[in-house]
Amino acid sequence: MGSRLESNREARADIDRPPAAPDYFVERDGVRFAGMHLLLDMWGAAHLSNQEVIGEALARAAGAAGADLLQLHLHTFTESGGISGVALLAESHISIHTWPERGFAAVDIFMCGACDPGDALPVLKDIFKPRDFRVTEQRRGLSRVTGGWFTETLYPGYGQSIEIIDTLVQEMTDYQDLAIYQTPALGRVLVLDGIVQTAEVDEFYYHEMIAHLPILAHGDARRVLIIGGGDGGTLREVLKHPRIEHVSLVEIDARVVELSRRHLPGLSAGAFEDPRARLVIADGAEFVAGTDERFDVMIIDSTDPVGPSLALFDDPFYGNCAELLGECGILIRQAGVPFFQKEEYVAAYRKLGRVFADCAFALVAVPTYCGGHMALAWASNDPENKQRPATAITARFRAAAIETRYYNPEIHVSAFALPAFMKAALA
Repeated sequence: MGSRLESNREARADIDRPPAAPDYFVERDGVRFAGMHLLLDMWGAAHLSNQEVIGEALARAAGAAGADLLQLHLHTFTESGGISGVALLAESHISIHTWPERGFAAVDIFMCGACDPGDALPVLKDIFKPRDFRVTEQRRGLSRVTGGWFTETLYPGYGQSIEIIDTLVQEMTDYQDLAIYQTPALGRVLVLDGIVQTAEVDEFYYHEMIAHLPILAHGDARRVLIIGGGDGGTLREVLKHPRIEHVSLVEIDARVVELSRRHLPGLSAGAFEDPRARLVIADGAEFVAGTDERFDVMIIDSTDPVGPSLALFDDPFYGNCAELLGECGILIRQAGVPFFQKEEYVAAYRKLGRVFADCAFALVAVPTYCGGHMALAWASNDPENKQRPATAITARFRAAAIETRYYNPEIHVSAFALPAFMKAALA
């Protein structure tokens, strides 16, 4: 009798208990999150001043992704003909802003629940027919991940997945989404806006090449400017050279510096405490436009040309850089993975060629930068800088008495040899 009474009470409690609130988070690859956020850059796109076409594109994209369109609003700016628009969805939004004069459109798609914003991409590509279509993907609403996989999809239809043991940092700074993951294969990994920036196990490939190539080619560099590079890896390598007297590192996002020093201390290895180093938290493009300092080497260690780094790829920036370098000065910057980012390295070559007498590329294969070799754009007014013989580079390398794990004089000389497809694209 007692057990029957208890059962009746439990049944009544179940009836009286309010239904649980629906949970609209999703789970994929063992990771639970709010929804997928896609940032699209479309270059060479059509219909960028046509409200009717843009409205149709947003509506069709929402439908393809399985989202419910609530409201559509578009506004045309009469001076430029550009259009800003937003499709308000039950699942969040799709927004667009266009620059017809540049053939560029920026699209932002966020959808929660079971919708897949990736299904909207073929619709947008079909309607706007862009020459270059770049997608950055970020999972939003990640709680502290203690297992699962992070997937980087920098290129449409191709990406890499990295197993995660723990999420050390996941935050939206004033400029970008920043994460630092602990992984079993790569150690700690820094990710900005869903794109891998550096990993403990192979960071030296990139940082050694972008630092030692220009410094040893120059031969008498004393003052160096680093734009970006807030993780401190490039600064560490530059300061290995005893002849260096001063390094200014200009980073727009203070949180990159703070969190890298806390969670990735091996990258900077005390470089920020070196008395020769000066840290400037500022916009790199604004810094070079306003400073009267002069430098022997400039290293542009920035992210890809989206978000806060966009101005670091424009003609005015390169012109200002050229004014800060002497006749023998050298500028070097990351210019993407040539196999996937042809537009990026060709654009860098053309723009740098307008202000420097000699432009070239060096290549370095970094395992965590998926897609093959990374291109390092090279610019100088002295063609001899990239043609130093192995004997000269070897002598300078020995005199500097620095230790490296990737760079050596033989790799230095061979790095400027380009594959045929790159030579054809640059012809």
